[in-house]
Amino acid sequence: ILLLVSCNSLSKSDNEPIINGYQGGEVKIDSQIWMNQNLNVNVFRNGDPIPQIKTDKEWKKAIEKKQPAWCYYGNDPKNGIKYGKLYNWYAVNDKRGLAPAGWHIPKDSEWTKLEDFLGNEAGKQMKTKSGWNDYQIDHQCSNCKDWNQEYKSKVSCHECKDQRIARSKKTVSGNGINSSGFSGLPGGFRFSDGNFNNIGYYGYWWCAPEKNTTLSYYRDLYHYDVRLLRSTNLNEGGKSVRCVRD
Repeated sequence: ILLLVSCNSLSKSDNEPIINGYQGGEVKIDSQIWMNQNLNVNVFRNGDPIPQIKTDKEWKKAIEKKQPAWCYYGNDPKNGIKYGKLYNWYAVNDKRGLAPAGWHIPKDSEWTKLEDFLGNEAGKQMKTKSGWNDYQIDHQCSNCKDWNQEYKSKVSCHECKDQRIARSKKTVSGNGINSSGFSGLPGGFRFSDGNFNNIGYYGYWWCAPEKNTTLSYYRDLYHYDVRLLRSTNLNEGGKSVRCVRD
C-alpha cells in the first residue's frame, strides 16, 4: 500500500466556489487511487452552485422535488472541517458532475474491488485510529467459559446461572488501524426528513448511480464492525462522498 503525499486542507468558506479540482490528500490502494478525506465541494464540476440546505423542511422538500443539496452534519461548519459535506442523492446523480476534474464517484464494483483487496477486515483497515466511539460486548463467565458442552449439560454454573455470560460488560474500541490509508471517519448521515444521526458511530458513502436509479447503493463502516458493509435505499437521505481517480 503506497501513500501519496498531498495534505492540503479544504478550508474555503461556504460561499467560495471550489472549482479547480480536489485539493486534499490521496492514497493508492492496490491499483486504485482514492481520496483520503470526504468530499467538501459546494459547486458542480462546471461551476454551478450546489444549494446548501439547513432546515428540515427545506431538506425534505429538496428530496421530494429531486433537487441536489448539501449540508454539514448538524448544520455545524466545524463538522465540515473534519467530515466534509453530506450530499443528497440528487447531487450525486446530477449530470453536471459532483466529482472534481480527474475524479469520479466510485461504482459499487469499485468499492467491491477495494473490499476484496483488503479482505474480511477491510473496515478495520479503512477506519481511522481515533474518532470512532467505543462499544460494549458481553464478558464470558469466568467460571464456566472453559467447560465443554457435556460438562455444561450436567452441571449448573452458580456464577452466571447458566447464562454463560458475566453480568458486567467489556468496553471495546471502535477505532480502526487505518493500514490502508483510507482514513474513514464516522461522519453520520441525514435522514430524508432532515434529522441527523450516528456521527461518531457510522460512516456512509454513496456509490455512483446504477442503471436502476430508483434504488441507490452506499457503503458503510460501523464502530462495532471490522467489515466494509453494503446497503441500499430509495435515493433518500444525506451521506458522505469519496472519489476515485479516473
